Amino acid sequence: MSDVEKQKIIDFLKAFAETSEKGVATMAEIAKGTGIERKAVSKLLMDLEMEGKVVGAGRAAGVMGYKLKA
Repeated sequence: MSDVEKQKIIDFLKAFAETSEKGVATMAEIAKGTGIERKAVSKLLMDLEMEGKVVGAGRAAGVMGYKLKA
């Protein structure tokens, strides 16, 4: 996957953490905010997790949240 798309997700998560009360974004929020389709977001998030840049930050009602690794 594209480094440009990965950076879009990282930038989105950074901005989301600063403006959101909950601090974690769902895959749907990331897809909507970046304009990347959900299937691609899923793959990119897995890659970013393996690279140690993003972490899964809990699950609520079966929906996983993601945030930047501190």
